[in-house]
Amino acid sequence: MDHHDIIDTEPDGIARIRSLRICVKDVIGRLAHEPNIAVVLTEFPGLTVADIRACIAFTNNQIGSVREITADNPSAEIWKYLRFFLDATATAELIHQIHGLPAKTEAKNIQKQAQQIGFCIRQAEQYFIASTQVGLPTRPVLLYYGAVSLSQALILLKNDGSFSLDARRKDHRHNHHGLDLSRGLVEEAGRSNTPQGFLEKIECCCHHHDSQPWGHFPLFYKSLAPQTTAIRAQIRVQGKSSSLERNFLVNAANLLPLSFISSRNLNAWTLFKDLPDLHSSLAELRMLSNLCRGNVKREIFTSPSQVRFTDSFFLDGITPTQKQSFLEFYRRKNTNVTLVDDHGSNLHMSLTVHGGNEAEALERAGYYPDVVDDLVGKKYYIIEPDCFVPEPAAMLVLLFCFSMLCRYYPEVWMKSIDKHIRLAELMNVFLNIAYRKFPGLLLDQLTRTKHIIHP
Repeated sequence: MDHHDIIDTEPDGIARIRSLRICVKDVIGRLAHEPNIAVVLTEFPGLTVADIRACIAFTNNQIGSVREITADNPSAEIWKYLRFFLDATATAELIHQIHGLPAKTEAKNIQKQAQQIGFCIRQAEQYFIASTQVGLPTRPVLLYYGAVSLSQALILLKNDGSFSLDARRKDHRHNHHGLDLSRGLVEEAGRSNTPQGFLEKIECCCHHHDSQPWGHFPLFYKSLAPQTTAIRAQIRVQGKSSSLERNFLVNAANLLPLSFISSRNLNAWTLFKDLPDLHSSLAELRMLSNLCRGNVKREIFTSPSQVRFTDSFFLDGITPTQKQSFLEFYRRKNTNVTLVDDHGSNLHMSLTVHGGNEAEALERAGYYPDVVDDLVGKKYYIIEPDCFVPEPAAMLVLLFCFSMLCRYYPEVWMKSIDKHIRLAELMNVFLNIAYRKFPGLLLDQLTRTKHIIHP
């Protein structure tokens, strides 16, 4: 079930059935008390079985829990959890669950699809391991195909039994990378004298077939759940002197519609500036990121009659232009977010909401400030959420571009990294980040769980 054709997430973050304006949470809440779909259909006029399955698929496509792990080798730990998907029986059960399908529906095809997920993950791990044995001249190619294999596993998991690899080949469906490199700019990139100049000339666009986005990348993008970040909350209970701590998940940013992504050029320089793990490297080269470092603190006070959430948002090192854009955005999106202090390059904002319980209070919060985190958990605010490409998609696009340069324009790629030491070092930083972070981002997507791994 492709819920994107039925459900819209509106600017306030609330998901509704497009044609009926019914809230998804209302349908899911009713199903929790009345599992008989026929009964639920009578309670929501105009609702169809397809709408209900779309609501289930949408809900099952959200990252809804947190797992904290301590491991000496975080990368090895991530691959350990990814290899659990080699259990085809358990993976087939998960596909049925995600799509709200009865156990025997398309059982043979879904079992085959589950096996193929295992094949993709095994192959991806080998590509990523192989990438550690080569240098910058060829490493992007191996990392790109490893990322393709991992993203293929997500596509297989998030689609029903008609999306097996052989079924798509037989029907000639989406047999393309899904991205087209802007080849006319490659030679110009080779003549650039700075890392920024080189990256500004590297871009691609979404591939189209019969005027529709077509190929691997659009399928991957449609399979993504909104990226999340975990914030630590201090919980105080009325009448008690002690407090508790707990992780809460917040969406990093609403996913932009595929129609928006597929109608624009995807520029390497713009995408670099949106990656939190490149923030400090760009600053060292005197290049401005599209993110602003900061922090989030949440305090929760509970009493018998109500729950109060107070979230404090701290932004450090914001430029005047970024500040104006950021403040204007939240004045439009959520008037509950108020400016507490403005110290030039540092901002303190706050959001306070009340409710009879946690769920009610959080529902009243409205649009939440968009935050992403890096590999070590540092927080960064997205200055322009309306054009932010989520990290898994941004990394796949960047790896595609650089792998195409390696493979088909070796004279441009090799001369550029040999000529510009700073470009070569920035590329090495990005590829190391992709090697460490992309598998973790895909693990979050596949398991619908945010993994926080402490070394």
